Amino acid sequence: MHKRLIWVFVILIFIVACKKDNAGSNAPQITPVQSTIKADWGDEIILTGKNIPLDASVFFGENQATVISNNGSEIRCIVPNSFDDQLTTSVYIKYKDQTIELKNYITLNAPLITSFTPTQAIGDTVIIKGNHFSTFKLHVKFGDTEAKVVGLSKQSLKVLVPDDIKSIHTTISVTSQLQTALAGSTFEVLKPVITNITPEAFIGDKVVITGKYFHPLGPFFVYLDDEQVGATIENNGVISFNVPYKTYPGRKTTIKIKLLEYEVTYPVDLKIKDNWVMVSKGIPFSAYNATPLIIGSQVYVVAQIKGFRDDGFYLWHFNQTDFSWTKIGNPITTVKGSYRVGTNESKIYLYNSNGPDTFYECDPTSGTWTTKANFIGPQRNDPVMFGIGGKLYMGAGAHYVDNIRKSIDDWYVYTPATNTWAQIADMRKGFEDGYPMALAQSVVINNIAYVLCGGWFEGYKYNPAANTWTGIQNALEPRTQVGVVAYKNKIYTLKGYLVQNVGNSNRDIFSYDPASDHWEFEPVKVDPYSDELDFAFISGGKIYMLSYDASESQNNLYEALMLP
Repeated sequence: MHKRLIWVFVILIFIVACKKDNAGSNAPQITPVQSTIKADWGDEIILTGKNIPLDASVFFGENQATVISNNGSEIRCIVPNSFDDQLTTSVYIKYKDQTIELKNYITLNAPLITSFTPTQAIGDTVIIKGNHFSTFKLHVKFGDTEAKVVGLSKQSLKVLVPDDIKSIHTTISVTSQLQTALAGSTFEVLKPVITNITPEAFIGDKVVITGKYFHPLGPFFVYLDDEQVGATIENNGVISFNVPYKTYPGRKTTIKIKLLEYEVTYPVDLKIKDNWVMVSKGIPFSAYNATPLIIGSQVYVVAQIKGFRDDGFYLWHFNQTDFSWTKIGNPITTVKGSYRVGTNESKIYLYNSNGPDTFYECDPTSGTWTTKANFIGPQRNDPVMFGIGGKLYMGAGAHYVDNIRKSIDDWYVYTPATNTWAQIADMRKGFEDGYPMALAQSVVINNIAYVLCGGWFEGYKYNPAANTWTGIQNALEPRTQVGVVAYKNKIYTLKGYLVQNVGNSNRDIFSYDPASDHWEFEPVKVDPYSDELDFAFISGGKIYMLSYDASESQNNLYEALMLP
């Protein structure tokens, strides 16, 4: 009996031992790996083992993965986007209150660029080939400029060349899976091409530039003679702009497009069709009350250096090729009061109202000034001077009687050959208390002198052969400091200061026909932005008007091919 109990006890011990062995063999297990595996965000990976609970969860760091399937020996799951911004992370299989850790189990693949479209225009699509591209935290840059991604797969990207790209040569970079890959070669923006432009236009007209590789939002700029103008990039093949009011020295302008480091110049200039064109800005002398002097084909002005009123009066020569003015000789420094200049088409003469020497002659070839016989008439301000037949005529203007400004209408002739003065017929009688003929302009047509625009409506003509003055038809508007030229046997007045606001300041040009003694308004606009004060002359068959404001902050030279 005792032996049987011993055998029962042995059998029980054996059964318990077998149950313990079975319990150990049923515990969940994950097959270990020899090293870290490589993967991409979004990849499907397989974790193998045995006795894996079907409700087990998988975490990459703290980020739970999506489990596709679990059959107890194999878990299929998706690598989640981002795991705490770590390139390498541990994987955790969790079930009930148990956790299996696979330490530093997975490392993200680095992105790889194998090729890309090497050249393209701004706004166009570049295809980047490679691997390990992921949409999460994806950045594509051209240099430092972010590009828009319009197509994505693991091995290919489609991106747009950014509008605000900083250089025509840049390196493409792709940041994916917390790592950045650089392209092995440089990307190049395509150089714009101009195929055609509007050949000619009026100021204010629309000009169209056609070509390719433009882009509406790209950093394109249009220049006319190196001055930037406002332009519209209409599409990839068209740029347009309106011809601005600016200087056009040769009645044409060179069109240039700039894109980053690129400069593209069209070889044929745009022609300006306007009759009146501004050809230069700024002059070196004070234009106030200056008078243009024509000797042969040359144009001169006697004036002070701009901004230096005490430096004397220089002779200035006009260069029509570049519209510049050049000083000739030394200044005349004795002029202190009102002055007036004129020419007999050989020499230049200056009247100085405040003496003691009142009359000077200048040789235009050297700019040398010589004192001549003093003026024999009463002292006056703002007289008129003109030359006919080698002689010089001067008169009119204003003087002061008991501190009251009044007209003075006597006239005199100077003969250079004898250096003498003689009095001639008075221009008018009975105007001692009337409007002075001051700052008037004069022109000579067929040896008849015309004096006009002296501050009121009146004008007069002088016939030296008969020594007679005759009134002409009153001007339509009273103006002073006006440009006056003789053109095709007519007299034209250009702009000028409107006296006592009588008239219309928007009218620019009037003409006078000596044959019919008739004034007429010419509905021609010189420039809506030009100033009202000016002087005018003709050189090389072209008409020039130099406008200035009272402060002389602006001086614009305009050129016309013809007058009405």
